[in-house]
Order: sequence, then C-alpha cells, then structure tokens
Amino acid sequence: MNKKKKGRFLEILLVVSALFLGMLIIILVYRGRTETIISGPDSKNTEDRSLAGSYPLPSEIIESDIRTYFAYTEIPDIIFNRIKGISFTDDAPVAREDLRYMTVLYWGTDKTAHKGELIVNKDIAEAAAEIFYELYRASYPIESIKLIDEYGGSDEVSMAKNNTSCFNARKVAGSDAWSLHAYGLAIDINPLYNPYVGADGTILPVTATQYADRSNSFVMKIDEQDYAYKMFIKRGFTWGGSWDKVKDYQHFEKKAE
Repeated sequence: MNKKKKGRFLEILLVVSALFLGMLIIILVYRGRTETIISGPDSKNTEDRSLAGSYPLPSEIIESDIRTYFAYTEIPDIIFNRIKGISFTDDAPVAREDLRYMTVLYWGTDKTAHKGELIVNKDIAEAAAEIFYELYRASYPIESIKLIDEYGGSDEVSMAKNNTSCFNARKVAGSDAWSLHAYGLAIDINPLYNPYVGADGTILPVTATQYADRSNSFVMKIDEQDYAYKMFIKRGFTWGGSWDKVKDYQHFEKKAE
C-alpha cells in the first residue's frame, strides 16, 4: 500500500514538474519574441516613462499602422491643462478646437524607437502623420519630439535641446507678427543642427553657430537632398532654408486652406 502511494506521489510530482517546465518555456519564448521589437523611450528616463512602450521596428512598420502609432485627436483636457498658459496663451491667435494633439514614433539618435508628442493645426494633421510615418519607416534620425511646454514654452531652450516641435503661441523673432507656429502650421525639425539665421547674422539657437555654415557636412543636416525635406515638400510645405534674406533651416510650414 505504501509503495502504491509512493508511486502515485511520484506521478503527481512528474506532472507538476512538466507543467512548470512548460510554463517556463512559454515565458522564455514570449520574452524572446518581444526582444525583436524595439523598446520605446528609455525606461531609465523618468520624463519619458509615461510614453514608454514597445513599438515595431522601422522595417516592420506598415501603412495601416499610421492610425495606431501616428494618431491625432482633439486636445484632451489632460493635455490642454499642460499647455494652457504656456504654449497656449490667453491671446493665442488660434482656437483650441482648431488644434490637434498628435503622437508619433520617431527613430532616435540613440538608434532606439521613441514616442513623441506634437500639437498641430487640424489642417496639417493628416499630412504631418504621413510625414512622420515616412521618416520613421526610413529610420530618419530625430533626437527629440516633445511639447515645447516641457521647456517652459521657450523656443530658444527647445532648439538648444534639438527638440522637434510645432505649436507655440509666439511672435516671429524680432517682430510683432504671429509666427505660423502660433497657429500650429509650422514644424521645426532637429533645430540645433538646422538653425535660424537672420538677415543681420543672428543665429538661433545661439549654440548652433558651427551649424550655420551649410557648406559643411554633419549629421541631421537638412538640405534639398535630405529625406525630411523631400517628404515635407511632397505634401505642400515650404522650407525656411529656401528663403532669400532669412534662412530657417529647421522650419517647414504650410498655410491653412
């Protein structure tokens, strides 16, 4: 009788061990699968943790993913509360209803996928989603895409951090006229490496002096051979680098229809 009990105990132990081993194999296989997907914003970076996730590689992204990873919507209250009084001022020349909150994937300069945020005008939202999809699919390097409110609404600080952004209720540098950024109709790409150069020689950001000489070659330089340039121009944007007196190499704009 004792031998029978001992035998049944061994059978049960073998079954439990087999089930445990099976679960362990499933977990290892699943973890191996997720490692083929690039991580989102660095989980060690607490300021990006709210946007952390796992995203498809640029080589895996497909057009149907645009609505998932390059989405836009009317500005939710939680986002509007972040920008109110900073980029969205009381005298902003555009209504909240005419703006869209957009999230996009971008291929970081650290060769990692990240999720970024933009506020854009509703009239360019569709085109912007398509452009950032194309840039991501091409592994086009962008260092940062954050709302300018993360920098206190300071265009200078955002540019110095090489942050790509769109909406900011501000005036054109050196004038009282509203910038197209104040309407969400202009996007600045990798601004540190593609500075604004005024007619008087003013360079913004001030830390970008070495990148104002466009005869030099360097990473993230935007010119007429650049992929971002081609994607924006294809969708009806104009480039500040082609202006006569002022050169704004970071700047792409599209007037509202």
